[in-house]
Amino acid sequence: MSAQAHGGYRVEEADLARDGDAAVGVWRASLRDGAGRAAKLEWFYRAAPEGAHLQVLRPGTGHEVLGTAGVGWRRMRAGARTLRGGLLADMAVLPGHRTLGPAMQLQRAASDRALAEGDLVYGFPNANAVPVVKRLGYVHLGDMVLYVRALRHAPYLERRLPRPLATLLGRAIDTAFALRDRLRNLHRGALHAQWSEGPLDLVHPRWPRPGMLEGVRDRAALEWRFAHNPLAAFRFLYLRRAPDAQPMAWFVCRRDGDVLHIADFGFAPGAPVAHCVATLAREATARGGRSLVVECCLPDEERSALLRAGFRERQRRPIYARWRDPEQAARAVRFTSFDEDE
Repeated sequence: MSAQAHGGYRVEEADLARDGDAAVGVWRASLRDGAGRAAKLEWFYRAAPEGAHLQVLRPGTGHEVLGTAGVGWRRMRAGARTLRGGLLADMAVLPGHRTLGPAMQLQRAASDRALAEGDLVYGFPNANAVPVVKRLGYVHLGDMVLYVRALRHAPYLERRLPRPLATLLGRAIDTAFALRDRLRNLHRGALHAQWSEGPLDLVHPRWPRPGMLEGVRDRAALEWRFAHNPLAAFRFLYLRRAPDAQPMAWFVCRRDGDVLHIADFGFAPGAPVAHCVATLAREATARGGRSLVVECCLPDEERSALLRAGFRERQRRPIYARWRDPEQAARAVRFTSFDEDE
């Protein structure tokens, strides 16, 4: 087992059988959603189809676990190139040790290990972590953009108007938007919607772009990431022109109250995106949904199609990556929640 020592700390490869409980303790003390951390250890570090590894921070002469930094392996592609990408995960340090030195040690150990075995390592650092990853040679890859499409407008109007007026006006707006969708797509005909608890055994449609960096979505990866995820419940929605036709669009959905989160999705080349989103909106509304929410980093063509389908941008957070060979860095990226760790 290799170790990196500096400033009174050392970083080692974790032994999950020995260090697993201590790592979960660090996560519960440092990260949100502590209740699911033990399940995360089993799912992400032991059951991932491409594998994962975990680095732990220890005091210079002791064996306590003071911090963690994980890397989960992902099969990726950029055009015709197949790549091995490392997703940074579970960067956490116990209070009392949250200084720049330990954080840099953990991040450097995790990224160096990933680049020794893979083509790139990437992550989604918060504002406090951005200076750390930039000092380690990470570059800005793109932004995860949160998009929202309202389905029932009354709850939003109630923030500014009396409830009776908001309810009346909200219903009128809902009716107008539904009518707009029907008129806009009247010539296309209705789409057949099929819900599934897991991914179907087919090639999931995608909207390719030359040289675009994206995760490989085969059935095993989709099942592990969504159907077998212990942290949330997901369902798959497939849209077809006819029940026996190939899907023209698919969505991975998660309910959070009356909000339907779109965790992953794909469109076949040439698919009418606005028509597919209108069908998704009707399916969500029929199940009591108030809004559709999706967070993703898309190439310009797909982003424009999403905006034309009624989504509006709300906020952004950055993606940073470090490449083993900077000359091979991708110039475009398509990421969704599929490419994250929770």
